[in-house]
Amino acid sequence: MAHGISDPECKKEYFDSQIELNAKLDQLAQWIKESQHFIVFTGAGVSTSTGIPDFRSAMDTILPTGPGEWELQDNKKFRSNQAKIIDDIQQAIPSPSHMALVELQRRGILKCLISQNCDGLHLRSGMNPAYVAELHGNMNLETCEKCHAKYLRDFDTDMNRSDHYTGRRCDKSDCRGQLKDSLINFGENLPEDELNKAFNHAEKADVCLVLGSSLTVTPASDIPRRVAKRKKKLIIGNLQRTPLYNRAIINIHTFSDTIMKGLMERLNIPIPPWILRRRVRIICQNDPDMNKSKINIEGRDPDNAEIPFTLFKSIQMTIGDRKKQELNCEPFSIEISNKNIHSISIRLHFFGHYNEVPFDLHYINIRSVPKEEEFYLFYNPLKGEWRKTIDETDLPI
Repeated sequence: MAHGISDPECKKEYFDSQIELNAKLDQLAQWIKESQHFIVFTGAGVSTSTGIPDFRSAMDTILPTGPGEWELQDNKKFRSNQAKIIDDIQQAIPSPSHMALVELQRRGILKCLISQNCDGLHLRSGMNPAYVAELHGNMNLETCEKCHAKYLRDFDTDMNRSDHYTGRRCDKSDCRGQLKDSLINFGENLPEDELNKAFNHAEKADVCLVLGSSLTVTPASDIPRRVAKRKKKLIIGNLQRTPLYNRAIINIHTFSDTIMKGLMERLNIPIPPWILRRRVRIICQNDPDMNKSKINIEGRDPDNAEIPFTLFKSIQMTIGDRKKQELNCEPFSIEISNKNIHSISIRLHFFGHYNEVPFDLHYINIRSVPKEEEFYLFYNPLKGEWRKTIDETDLPI
């Protein structure tokens, strides 16, 4: 079954002249300044600069990542060794477009980001999930089929199974339902809550910017179509012409990063550097009858403490000068005698997608371990160091 673009004319890539581009970006910036409800709709083209191929770029595309996945399949071709792609999507660094959108959301300018991408980069970049609708799922997210609890993982949850089961179960003792990845395959229904969120914002939007989407997949493409149908401003940024080309008030033909860099310059808003954000919770439970305490260490979603986040590949604990004790799977829990007077050292080992160094915690003894401690860790991959803080907004520069 062909999933690529069938019309050769729609496969062509266009580039605006600098004069045309400047005029379009000037107008877009002005509309966003005047907007009361600005939304953005993203497709795979927003991630190609990170090394992730898209789906429908033609065989002769100018993109360094090469032709789209569906285009290669339809033409029974393999990707060239010359293509500049990343081997592991978990190692992809959010692009300037991702980070620009994060800053617009933080400032309250961007009301909702609606995405067809499942690469997880929007959340990894720092977007607050309350203002994101991921229509096609997230490779780092799995959900319980019984209670619908969400679990974030610092690894790909896709097991390539048609039933989407991951082999893990819900942590809740009164549930223990089977977990499924959240990815949406062709022919499957989109998640109702995400779709409703997207259409609700489309009904309110006065400006909608599409970035890097061919707009050929429904019902996702019906969302920007709805904005145009309401006679509101639809702006499409894509190298190829889309089925909504004549519905858009402006079509911008250039790379997504070029659009967002130019837009942020005109808005006089700097694009922030990407910082890896982690949230850690440590709970120390005292059992006086057994004269011992249990230390539990877990990750949590930086923006929603109710969502567990598998962050650690392993955890090492050393008491005094004893041999290190290593835990290699969740739950990370260690029991220590309340009589212990020795120091306690805990080393957190991450999955290392960005070459994260371990992070060390030190306590004088078991009595110095807080009953409950929650903090954020910010990692700058350029500096190779962590920064600990209790303030989620205290991002390093």
